[in-house]
Amino acid sequence: MIGSIGDLVYLFPSLEMLHRRHIIDMGTGGYPYLAVVGNNPHVAQVYAPFIYKPSRSAQRRLIERVLAPFYERVLLLDLPDGDWWKDGKHFVERYAEACGCPPPDKGILYLAADNRRAAADYLQQRGLDSFIYVAQMIRHRLPFRSWPLAHYHALLRILHDRLALPIVVDTVGSDEAALPDFCVDAGRLDVLTAAAVIERARLFVGSDSGLTHVAGALGTPTVAIHLGYPPETCAALGDRVVVVRQRRPFDDPAATSPDEVLASVERVLGGAR
Repeated sequence: MIGSIGDLVYLFPSLEMLHRRHIIDMGTGGYPYLAVVGNNPHVAQVYAPFIYKPSRSAQRRLIERVLAPFYERVLLLDLPDGDWWKDGKHFVERYAEACGCPPPDKGILYLAADNRRAAADYLQQRGLDSFIYVAQMIRHRLPFRSWPLAHYHALLRILHDRLALPIVVDTVGSDEAALPDFCVDAGRLDVLTAAAVIERARLFVGSDSGLTHVAGALGTPTVAIHLGYPPETCAALGDRVVVVRQRRPFDDPAATSPDEVLASVERVLGGAR
């Protein structure tokens, strides 16, 4: 699977079940996917970067034919076309079905002791204990999945005024990195250290990005601002996740207001007490 961080998070429960009966090798992309898969104790061998065009059926057949003599099963889990969302299945259900496993309730991310030590050092150096972690993800090439910068900043100001907690903001991968002065810029954390920091956060807020799925899988109180595709197909999952939904899929992201997100923050924090 080339996929994304979220795809891996939702695949891992099924791999854990497959591991009870099989030895699992896995091909994936380079960093950060290699780092995430490399931490999975149920994967014996990782091949990266493993690159192909999922939409090209000839490539899929060739890979299956070449690998078939060495493996009992070869699963190419990357989706072959852009209409994947139209059947209404969530990624976690889709991957479980492909692996022949019952669908789990949420994803999994594996963290090692080294990741947690790196996170503890990072927080200690910045004097952070109880804090909020926000992923500000704006991608100009995906406007239908990007919350406006002005909305992020309005929410950050409200959180700063009402909760009186430090706010760590991660902008890795975002096309807009400007932040209000009162925020703590997370810097360029590697993905597993970022995940271990998120695990210790009082609250996580983010759009439909890899770190949001990570936060849900780790059990961090999470507000997921879901934009674009129908939430039943790819929204963040977890016992402590609240999803802020659009009125209709693919609506203007600006129509989801900071006040709507704040209401979900209050709901999550109320349940976390």
